[in-house]
Amino acid sequence: MKRFTVFVLLIIGSLTLASVYSMADRLPAESHSILVVENLKENYDETKQTVLMDMVLNQLAIEQLIAQYVEMLAYNNGLDPKDIYKVFDGDFGLAVWVDSEGKDRLVAVFGPIENPKTLKTAIEKVLPQLLPSDMKLNIAVDQEYLYIGDIESYSLAEKGFDLTLVMADLSPGFGYFYSATGDSVQEGSIWNDEEVLIAEVLFIPQSEKSREKFSEILSGASVSGLEAGYHLPLASGSVKINNFSFLSDLDVEQMGLIPLDLEALKIGNLSISELSEDMNGEIMIDANISVDDIFASLMGTGGMTTESTDSAGYSYVVRASYRGTLDKIKSMIEEAEPNLKVLVSNDSLLVEGQYIWIQDGWLYVSSKNQTGTNEALQKGVIVSELVTYNKLLGFAGMEGFARLFVDSGYILTGLMGLEIESGVLLNSQYLEETGGVRSLIVIM
Repeated sequence: MKRFTVFVLLIIGSLTLASVYSMADRLPAESHSILVVENLKENYDETKQTVLMDMVLNQLAIEQLIAQYVEMLAYNNGLDPKDIYKVFDGDFGLAVWVDSEGKDRLVAVFGPIENPKTLKTAIEKVLPQLLPSDMKLNIAVDQEYLYIGDIESYSLAEKGFDLTLVMADLSPGFGYFYSATGDSVQEGSIWNDEEVLIAEVLFIPQSEKSREKFSEILSGASVSGLEAGYHLPLASGSVKINNFSFLSDLDVEQMGLIPLDLEALKIGNLSISELSEDMNGEIMIDANISVDDIFASLMGTGGMTTESTDSAGYSYVVRASYRGTLDKIKSMIEEAEPNLKVLVSNDSLLVEGQYIWIQDGWLYVSSKNQTGTNEALQKGVIVSELVTYNKLLGFAGMEGFARLFVDSGYILTGLMGLEIESGVLLNSQYLEETGGVRSLIVIM
């Protein structure tokens, strides 16, 4: 009986892989970027079993609203909505490659589909209404598949992308991603596990110089100590690296190295990364939103508060370990934007609604003043003690130099009026063996 069970599982596994490979066989062999997702409808239905997806799509009726809109478009164009929904009956493939003229070309592939000509007719009527008027679509079909994109270039390209090279490095999933551009390769997979959705992304530098740089800035770095203090309850992100000097040397956002967009953190017109020479390699970013404001926004009775006061609404605080002075920051802000008004009050700066000060070796940038920020943090949470966080960490792993946690249950509980456990965790870990980075995204 045991042997029979193993045999059945092997058959099921081989059929699943066959589905992925059959789609990969239709993608250009020389693609530099691809995405393959098998059994769209089946895996979508399973993904909806995660708490967050169920709440957003079902309880908040987002899926129903989208379905109503699709059906309205169908009926207005004399179509049966079932003809449009055929697009989800099979697998999905997307590929980008360079043609003989050196131009990037793209194709999207759907199938196998029963009678794809009816889907082609539906798409030709509906899709142009959803796209810019100057965007032209080329669509083709064969007996089981539908193709959208640069069809002429696609017809000339050699088919058969070698997906085995991608899958060998990743956890098995229902979807795979691959991109090889510049000095890096990025690979990813996505799967469902016990009502939890997990995505794995590998970033692999290709040159010895890049691998040495990564080792220098990431080896041994860990955010564990940063999560032991107080944070705002909705979202908190932490980064711990050996130094921040690399910000000027590597395009880390493009490479997907850190799950926090450091370049987007601004003090007036000054990016926080411009302070890197005085930073010690630690950053914490926290955010919170009033549940009352979210509810009012969803119900259409008002917007979220954005004023920089101690009242309810959207609030944030950025903390960076810092050995510089406030005077230096003030000078850099004024030099970057001479017309910007910088107010000085009680050992703090006020710049366009942001409060800036230095406290216990940390540079603070906050939507609230120093007193209001300290009070909000003391009323906040210790992330490492949260039940949801630790459940997600069990999937993502303990080690990491960068981590982002969003307690979606905090918001859902306030909106629904009952205790809901839900969250999103992104954890990035340095891999000594490849000199690259492994990131896991876990959604519950």
